Amino acid sequence: MTIFLFFKKMFGVSGDVNASNRMPVFVLVALSLVFSAACGKPAPEPAANKTAKVEVKPAAANFIAVGDMMISRGVARAIDRAGNPLFPFQKVGDLLKASDFSFGNLESPISGDDTRVGKGLVFNTRVRDVAGLSEFNFKIVNLANNHAWDQGMKGLVNTHKYLDERGIKYIGTGENLERAWKPEVVEANGIKFGFVGASYASINDGGVKRNDYVARIEETEFLERSIKQAKAESDFVVVTMHAGIEYVRKPHQPQIDFARKAIDFGADIVIGAHPHWIQTTETYKGKMIFYSLGNFIFDQRKPDTREGLMLKISVRRGPDGQGGGLTAVERIDLIPVIIDDFAVPRPANDVETAAILKKIGYTERFIVPGK
Repeated sequence: MTIFLFFKKMFGVSGDVNASNRMPVFVLVALSLVFSAACGKPAPEPAANKTAKVEVKPAAANFIAVGDMMISRGVARAIDRAGNPLFPFQKVGDLLKASDFSFGNLESPISGDDTRVGKGLVFNTRVRDVAGLSEFNFKIVNLANNHAWDQGMKGLVNTHKYLDERGIKYIGTGENLERAWKPEVVEANGIKFGFVGASYASINDGGVKRNDYVARIEETEFLERSIKQAKAESDFVVVTMHAGIEYVRKPHQPQIDFARKAIDFGADIVIGAHPHWIQTTETYKGKMIFYSLGNFIFDQRKPDTREGLMLKISVRRGPDGQGGGLTAVERIDLIPVIIDDFAVPRPANDVETAAILKKIGYTERFIVPGK
């Protein structure tokens, strides 16, 4: 018996759609179709979730971070005496080349006019002297500092041009604030490092005047947006600041505010420069803040300005149990340097290292987070 006949007999349908107390034929047909569907092939099983988890392979990378590089003035004259543009880097060259890449603050613009080596507080790096950055593994530099405008707009544009030509990325300055705040990414061993930079000043006037070409530490909305973009594009976010009071050991409040906000917004580490002295550090929400690494390549004379701190920052990405990976600091090596010949940093000896680290409250030469 068909489903239709079964229902017809069961409900006594005569085919007269107007008969009282009778089920209309069209209703019977509908019921038959529904029942047939229910009694036919079983409903298919829900499709399996085809979104496969992306397994992130463990990886490790490291980079060297240094403080202020002023490849101008007395440093340029030292290069001339040596007859070698690589001269300032030679005593730390092995350390720099052994890292996956190097990063620092370039304090002097590259105007393209090589007849000037800078005078007083107006700096200029000759084009040929940029060779040291390329040779010694500098893949990215911060340009947001109070000397970014020493050679005017033309100098800023040329600085970007010459760095681009050498494959060196830069942060902190641009043809507008959007570009100045744009994060840049450097990849090493499969780990992507995002960098963001800002300065306390747009020109060398103590931070009074502002322009649209240098990222400023007060620009909190830009900072937050830039860090979010960096986090979306990278595995580990480094924020750098050029700020603070010169020739003091401890940071002042604007440095502290900027660094902590950067970590609140998602930075994994904050690295500072500008005071010309190494400054104390802080752990905030489990993340390291190095308020000032002091000088790296500079011609200043006083003892504390001839000291600097290199960091070898080692990070590791490991499985997090959810198919992804967490990238975090594994170890930070503290490498104090002494600047010889008012131009050439070298690794400090054991006695010098102990004395320098004592100034910022360290006895060990490395930091292991959580220990």
